[in-house]
Amino acid sequence: MKVIPSKKDDKLTVSVAGRLDALTVPEFEKQLGPELRGIKELVLDLEALEYISSVGLRLLMKLRKRLNAPLPLINVSREVYEILETTGFTELFDVEKKLRELSVEGMPCVGKGANGSVYRMDDEHIVKVYNPVSNTFEMIKHEKTAASQAFIHDIPSAISYDIVRVGDRYGMIYEMINAKTLGEVIANDPDNADVYARRMAALLKKLHSTKFDEGVLPDARSALMRWAEIADRSGCYDKTIIDKLRDFIMSIPAGNTFVHGDFHPGNIMVADGEFILIDMGDASMGDPVIDLLGSYQIMRLITRRRRGAERYTGIPEQLLGRVWNVFIREYTGLSDEKELAEYEMKLKFYSIIRSFAGVTFSELVPKEALPHITKEISEAFLAGLEKMNS
Repeated sequence: MKVIPSKKDDKLTVSVAGRLDALTVPEFEKQLGPELRGIKELVLDLEALEYISSVGLRLLMKLRKRLNAPLPLINVSREVYEILETTGFTELFDVEKKLRELSVEGMPCVGKGANGSVYRMDDEHIVKVYNPVSNTFEMIKHEKTAASQAFIHDIPSAISYDIVRVGDRYGMIYEMINAKTLGEVIANDPDNADVYARRMAALLKKLHSTKFDEGVLPDARSALMRWAEIADRSGCYDKTIIDKLRDFIMSIPAGNTFVHGDFHPGNIMVADGEFILIDMGDASMGDPVIDLLGSYQIMRLITRRRRGAERYTGIPEQLLGRVWNVFIREYTGLSDEKELAEYEMKLKFYSIIRSFAGVTFSELVPKEALPHITKEISEAFLAGLEKMNS
């Protein structure tokens, strides 16, 4: 048995190797005892733990009682996890299984977005590989929870399985039987693009009429604040601009209806004619405008700038523009061109929120062009803010 402690402030992470049983527990306690002084949080990394006996299980209970705090168990092997599950410890402790390794080499990429890329593993499964800049492990766990909550609330969403490691990134495996992205379907059947666009609008209306109890999902504004934090950390913007961005985000009304956060044809799968949502990383509760600003950015702005529309959605630029026009009219019920133009101007301004962060790590933005582009974004945001407040 081997114990390797790692301390940061009042948090102690301990890696445990070998076995925790009647023979090794006394030595474990002897080594760990001095390390616990002044500690408020203890995490046990059990990646190298081969076996835990009933004596080891009682030790876990003893440690948690001593600290009077949760005792997260991370990187738990399949064998040890089975013991914890059988004895009910997965209900008592926050247990994270060790992630299995997966390679996407040779897998066809069926969709790309700001949060990551989706690969088809086989006829029944896909894997979403996350962009590490905009996604932490906690965010990815949230996506798994959000997908389950959406399914429970009768929102057509993909069933998620394991979180995996894909090189230095995280991935999420979903089940998809005979499925294509809606982007693929529209690109292969352009004559029916208007029909699919109207079905997209109907799906989004369903999302925005689905209510959740308080606390089931996070406030949608928190996802937008994450974009602001990424923009701030990039060092590409003046601090006063970021402060104004945060203030504007918090001025958006709260709400209790479902918000997907990245709604576009690349994040909708079609299985046996049914629409199924994927990419629940930003799923939350809030104002519907938060969904629409993301849709506008992907389906309209990228189309106009002719940069990557097909890459993100699977639909050629010209066809995607047509899909957007039908979709937004169906969703809003607006037919007057002036009213539609005013509505799109509002969405264009709101979409700047995501642009602040997105351009700082987008593969489509040359590094040498970044200072000029971030300056344009800052100026456009300030001008739009002044117009809204006038």
